[in-house]
Amino acid sequence: MKIREILQQKREEILNLAAQHGASNIRIFGSVARDEEREDSDIDFLVDMESDRSLLDRIGLIQDLEDLLGLSTVLK
Repeated sequence: MKIREILQQKREEILNLAAQHGASNIRIFGSVARDEEREDSDIDFLVDMESDRSLLDRIGLIQDLEDLLGLSTVLK
């Protein structure tokens, strides 16, 4: 299954996790966005974080996304 398909199937869960950690306007970029991912590709997310959130919120979101998706995740 392609990463894009996984993201579509888990869209609501991704958005809920983002909201729990103070992130909004979540987007993908990189190889997945260009439809050029390989078997070993990670998922690059670009998010807006609430101004009162800490680095721990970002790390928590990364960990939760990796657990949900089973794929390495980068958050910018």
